[in-house]
Amino acid sequence: MALRVFISHGSGRDECVQDALQLLIPELKRRGYRVFFDVESLRVGDVWAEELYTELFACDAAVVLLGPQTLQDPEWVRRETEVLVSRHVMKNLPHVLPGLMGGLDPAQARSVGFAPLFRLQARIQDRHDPYNPPPNGGSSVAQFVDWMLEEFAHVGEVVHDEQVSEWAERIAVYLDKASRRNAARVLTAAKRLGLHDSDLRQITARIGSDLLLAFRLLSAAREGEVLAQAIGELQSVLDASLAGLIHELLPGWADQEAAECFLPSRGSDASAEGKVIVFPAHLAWMAEHHVQRALCMKPESWRISALSEESDLPWAGESPTERLHDACLEQLLDLFRVPPWKSLADVEEIPGVLPYLVVSLEDYSLETIAEVVRSLLREFEGLKVLNVVVLAPVDVPEPKELEVCGLADAVVVHPRPSDAEQSRAYRLHRAMDGLLKQCG
Repeated sequence: MALRVFISHGSGRDECVQDALQLLIPELKRRGYRVFFDVESLRVGDVWAEELYTELFACDAAVVLLGPQTLQDPEWVRRETEVLVSRHVMKNLPHVLPGLMGGLDPAQARSVGFAPLFRLQARIQDRHDPYNPPPNGGSSVAQFVDWMLEEFAHVGEVVHDEQVSEWAERIAVYLDKASRRNAARVLTAAKRLGLHDSDLRQITARIGSDLLLAFRLLSAAREGEVLAQAIGELQSVLDASLAGLIHELLPGWADQEAAECFLPSRGSDASAEGKVIVFPAHLAWMAEHHVQRALCMKPESWRISALSEESDLPWAGESPTERLHDACLEQLLDLFRVPPWKSLADVEEIPGVLPYLVVSLEDYSLETIAEVVRSLLREFEGLKVLNVVVLAPVDVPEPKELEVCGLADAVVVHPRPSDAEQSRAYRLHRAMDGLLKQCG
């Protein structure tokens, strides 16, 4: 199936944009892409046509062509850009190419809502593999088109992640339910998120707006309590459904690149193999959010268990290694759903489910954890799929320390969540808990 490319542009306003379209579109079609670009006829009044929304959320790659004249009336291109960039941030749209042309004034473009495009351009410029920095604003049209075509050589067969789409669609179901009960509350929630007036009119029109708002809510999780404020507006209309919506949204704060460190390794036979993951964070639920983020909240795709507080209490005559070993056995029986009349010797891989056990360096030394992990893997063949998450809230072990402990293959999560990110996530978590308690 041909990959779908969406081209956002201010048609007829900038000569440089028109010239770029005339060069770019035929070449993309010649290469076998399905190109969607002639959207002027679909921009009717304040309501986007359903076809336009379908293309915005279904495309596999996108190009935004922006010239100085477009800034005089930027609403449509800005709205399309925000949808495309929000999908890109959620790793649902890997390729969004900014064509900032014709000597565009960056300050003016940022002031009318195009700051995300400049941040995207900066990330592309900083990329080293493959290194293909975008042309500057004074480059010729031909240089821009050549750069874009070279970028499309990297698109290949990569398409947007269907799991992210399914995640957003599950959230959209809650929003549809809320709109049917009280559309005004959904509109107020959107205002809390800082959506533009034109987007608010789109939400009122109810054409594709649930999906638009779903992506905005997921993105807002990284902003912290603003998400809780928005969800608080829906509390009275969702009632018992509120818990499900909050459960879907909370992992949105986790960085996708960091979350991917939690995915299992693949062996030579392409089967999943467990690993040790060193996570520089304070709380076990932060690790679970990263697992959920990596798996796009796919139902029943993970299980995670952290040692209970009782496991940290010393028992007379028992060494830290023995204590940790016993505590892990207790948690693993529950994690793998082992029946009470069976033992861990009977553990088998659970198809489609990734198991995680969380241990903290605040409670046990790295040497103790490494010794116990090796011991468990020797004792129980079925645990080869187990992923052990080592919380390192203060000091992250250096590669040499990991190697000395026999954990040279351990993965240290990168980029590590900053203290500010963890603090925002903690406040968001507490705020959401407060909303749930109010619902009883």
